[in-house]
Amino acid sequence: MASDSLIHILYRIRVIGHEAGDPRQAMAEIAEVVQRYFGANGVAVTLINPDTRQLEIEVNRGFLNWDKEVFLPVGRGIIGWVALHAKPMVVDEVEKDPRRYHLAPAIKSQMACPLRQHEQVIGVISVGSGEKAAFNRESVATLQMLADETTQILGQMWLIGKLRTRSEQLEALLSMGQDFVSKLDLDDLLQTITREAHKIMQCRLAMMLILDKDRDTLKIHTICGARQSYQPFPEISPIDSSFGAAIQLKRQLEVFDIRKSEDEHFWNIVSGENLVSMVCSPILWENEVVGVLAAYSDKPHRASNEEKRIFNMLAGFSGVAVQNLRLYALMLANEEHLKNNEKLITLGLIAAEIAHEIRNPLTVIKLLFGSMNLQFPTGDERWKDLSVIDDKIRQLEQIVERVLNIGKSSETLFLHWDLRELLEDSVRLVRPKLNQHKITTQLNAGGSSLVINGNRGHVEQVLLNLILNAIQAMEKGGTITFDCYDEEKDQTQYACIEITDTGTGIDDEWKHRIFDSFLTSRPGGTGLGLSIVKRILKSHLGDIEVKKTGPDGTTMKLWLPLVQPPY
Repeated sequence: MASDSLIHILYRIRVIGHEAGDPRQAMAEIAEVVQRYFGANGVAVTLINPDTRQLEIEVNRGFLNWDKEVFLPVGRGIIGWVALHAKPMVVDEVEKDPRRYHLAPAIKSQMACPLRQHEQVIGVISVGSGEKAAFNRESVATLQMLADETTQILGQMWLIGKLRTRSEQLEALLSMGQDFVSKLDLDDLLQTITREAHKIMQCRLAMMLILDKDRDTLKIHTICGARQSYQPFPEISPIDSSFGAAIQLKRQLEVFDIRKSEDEHFWNIVSGENLVSMVCSPILWENEVVGVLAAYSDKPHRASNEEKRIFNMLAGFSGVAVQNLRLYALMLANEEHLKNNEKLITLGLIAAEIAHEIRNPLTVIKLLFGSMNLQFPTGDERWKDLSVIDDKIRQLEQIVERVLNIGKSSETLFLHWDLRELLEDSVRLVRPKLNQHKITTQLNAGGSSLVINGNRGHVEQVLLNLILNAIQAMEKGGTITFDCYDEEKDQTQYACIEITDTGTGIDDEWKHRIFDSFLTSRPGGTGLGLSIVKRILKSHLGDIEVKKTGPDGTTMKLWLPLVQPPY
């Protein structure tokens, strides 16, 4: 042995533990001290991988003829025997021992002692000499003392590292909490969560996956830690994939070795990044799985309970993020609705004032018109004009009364009408405007009548509004086609009208919102026409939709419940 005293060596090991940057560096420096103390030809420190239960080389100073990628099962070789039985061993002539395994040719004798932590073997420290029978019981006792001191130092360093990791995790969680408050973009926030998951889990790769609306495709949203780009991201079926159990059971799933899994997976990413183990947690929103958060390692790794708990927490954060940002979007939408409602209330008050002012002169016009007692020869077209004027004065009166009596029931005004006849009357009213714009009409009405229960003035208002919109869409002329038919929907028979123009169509940015109040792309428009149409049809238990639109024209479809005979 070297001249250094045992107390001095123990002191040196303690100093190394305080000064070394990480456990691997500490083990390398301790191995050098041990080798010099015993005057040995070689020293090796091997640790048991808790996931694979195999011995892996941490330090090899001329002791083993062993590549680092070769793993030694516990129980095999002299080192494996010491690890299995938790007892030190001395071999005077290693060449004659059948357990000799991957020793360097210069090693003639060997002693090995277990590294024990809380009565559990975590590894083995071995010393080899170029001479036979170089070690005795005293040597073994000394090595075991140094081994115990080394284990204590490593335990403290691992604990410090664990606490440091915990501190980093808490900082990352705090940072994520701040992002929840500051970030209002869902994609940006999910990318942040994936990035923090990669940091907190200290994994090889982290991945955020989102289910599509139909829940039949799992799409990658974000990848963090990949060495190469995988754009466009691949998609898989969640049912047939490794994530299927996590999605269906709504609980965390761990796969120790993805390479042995027969389930469909992102194999181009798994092979491209040399991924081995995976843990994933479902992202829940209102108790429904909306996605998956996954962490991968490039070595066999079984996640600890603490890691699983933290990872579930990260997935929970993702669910909360989705929920909060969707609620925020809903709040903005409601705020917009409230603004529109305020406009409607203001408009209603103004309309009531206008209607009140119109009623008096309209009454005068009606009285004067009735007192004029106009007479024309039989067959004169002006008789029809008088009838139309009288009918429209009455309709104006109804509109004024309706405005002044907003909120009162109008069910008494509902009568049975043939929807096809109302359409023909509406087209007749705008015939001059159609001729002016060089627009022709085509009516495909079929043979059967389409009787509805409704307010004639309201339904005509709907039809006129849609016809006028079609005219405005065809500045250079064209054709408006009316298709009338009946159909069954949700076990109810409806009268339907499709109004098709040959105009320029509706822009994509408008077509999903054209029934919103105050939404208009036309100069001078109020944005109320189609919203009123929608509201009238809803009050008649019907509805309207944009059936199709494009550069060749637009088709609007409206439907109202049919009155079943007998009428």
